[in-house]
Amino acid sequence: MKRIMISILIMSFVWTGKAQLPAKNWLSKAYNTNGQGVFKNLGLWQNQQREETLSKIAGLADSVKTKILKNAEIGNQYTWPSLPASLYLDYKFTGTRINYENLQSERRRILSNLVLGELVQNQGRFLPQIVNGLWLILEESTWVAPAHIVVQKEGADLPNIQNPYIDLNASRTGATVAVIYNLLSPQLGKYSKVINSRIEYELNRRIFQPYLKYDTFWWMGLKGNTVNNWNTFNNTNCMQAALLMLKPGDSLELFSKKLLLSTDHFINHYPEDGGCDEGPSYWDMAGGKLIRLISLVNSASEGKLNWSDKELLHRMGTYTYKMQIANNNMVNFADAFSKYLQNPESVYRYGKLFHDETLKAYASFILNYKKAELPLDDVNEFVQTLQVYEEIKQISPKAPYPLEEVLPDLQVFTARSKKGSTDGLFLAAKGGNNAESHNHNDIGNFIVYADGKPLLIDAGVGTYTAKTFSSKRYELWNVQSQWHNCPGINGTDQMDGKKFAATDFKIDHPGPEETTFSVNIAGAYPEPAQVKSWIRSLQFNRSGNEIILSEDFELKRFVKENVLNFISPLKMKLEGDQVLFPEFPGYSIIYNPEQFSVQMETRLMDDDRFKKAWGNEIYRLRFISKGKGLKDKYILKIRKDR
Repeated sequence: MKRIMISILIMSFVWTGKAQLPAKNWLSKAYNTNGQGVFKNLGLWQNQQREETLSKIAGLADSVKTKILKNAEIGNQYTWPSLPASLYLDYKFTGTRINYENLQSERRRILSNLVLGELVQNQGRFLPQIVNGLWLILEESTWVAPAHIVVQKEGADLPNIQNPYIDLNASRTGATVAVIYNLLSPQLGKYSKVINSRIEYELNRRIFQPYLKYDTFWWMGLKGNTVNNWNTFNNTNCMQAALLMLKPGDSLELFSKKLLLSTDHFINHYPEDGGCDEGPSYWDMAGGKLIRLISLVNSASEGKLNWSDKELLHRMGTYTYKMQIANNNMVNFADAFSKYLQNPESVYRYGKLFHDETLKAYASFILNYKKAELPLDDVNEFVQTLQVYEEIKQISPKAPYPLEEVLPDLQVFTARSKKGSTDGLFLAAKGGNNAESHNHNDIGNFIVYADGKPLLIDAGVGTYTAKTFSSKRYELWNVQSQWHNCPGINGTDQMDGKKFAATDFKIDHPGPEETTFSVNIAGAYPEPAQVKSWIRSLQFNRSGNEIILSEDFELKRFVKENVLNFISPLKMKLEGDQVLFPEFPGYSIIYNPEQFSVQMETRLMDDDRFKKAWGNEIYRLRFISKGKGLKDKYILKIRKDR
């Protein structure tokens, strides 16, 4: 008996902005319209979730079962690590967050390995160690990460358990524990008469009660503030935990109503083009989690809650392949990763809901690229993927590689030499503003890949520390405009803040084989730049195998030389009016030596994330202007030999 009690294709356009639209509130409106009792058969659904998962596990290939059991055997000999107070306080005193988080995550990984092993073997061999892991996690003072506990009145410190908070780690843990309960509660109950009630108690104390009690968690958006991936990630995990643990009734009704309204705030502020300003890798936690929430609620309500007529939600799904360059190389503006592929389960669910065969084929491509491996280190991700695993495997894998895509709200543009191919050039460019989620000062930034390999890059993001999301964020080199493919104007770099933004975002097609991206980036620079207008244009010429960069500008007065920055993972060589890439013959940057002097610099990578992406060093090419005119036009060409 559960004892959980809860108290109360576009040819040419110019983007000029748009008026604030009325709140959509699609999720909460649908819930309110259907009235109470939408989850009246929840107990039956919970049992179906368990039985379907166990059936699918039984049908797994022997090779997969062998791997699962091998991981479980290792877990059965595992010595659970302590999580001392001093380790939690690392963040307060050194700014380091990964030492605690890594051990916290390791506990959950080992627990997931053990649970999957027990589900495969069903002999009780792993139950004692499973209960060991569960008990430790249930006894953790907090499930909140050290970097996120800063919202408490005591700031970065040990957690004050009298004022519980729900962050990414807490909601993820809550969902994980709820999934384990759903799958193993009978076996756990036989091993211990207490463990199941303790799970119920802790989920109530850490997730359900705080969610109902507080409206002030920023990620809920209930105060009218802007939200990001935290909203959908936390709401999806919390909703999943509630659907797996609670009974129909007032508590669940109140919880669901508030949670769906909170999620509406994410959708209400989402751009109509479906673009994720946090980038493709964060999409998994944003749009990728939203489709899981929608699927869970639709399933648990027996189809009563359905949003398959909402085209914006569909566009959120198609964003995934629009940002793919080649294989696992992705457009990585802001804090996104350069090498990444989204969760195939999420992509497929979008394809399934909207009957989109392109998305389904892309999901199959991702699964195939990942060697059709199931996520064995997270029991929740395993279960969710397993639900659609065989369906995805039956689809022929295909990456769409669209010829070009325009996201006018996000102000992002992509183009390639040939539709459906990674041969030739690929260009991605952006406008936007410098207060986007996970922002870098990168208005007018662009990246270029050649034959699916990086030529000019966005360096991306390093390992997160206390500085990453503090007032000192823009002291980090990788978020500064001078370390993006952006100009320094009159010796001044871009500033952070929403008012520092692009204007006159425009896409033109001057010819059948040409597309031009242009944007005025003057507004991204502070007053010392003394700039009236700076129109950056990038013309993608497919027939000529070249990208023509044009900088058409007017200054108020001359202060210092302008600099055009180009970042590359490749060593470069200056030869006449060309910059060559010896490691990548056939490609070059052509410039006018009468306009520029050229400097080349090397930056050593001092962070594992950067090293993993680009190797031990990257290079900055700097074109330094020779003239002092207030009006001028620079033209450079990035091209492949004909």
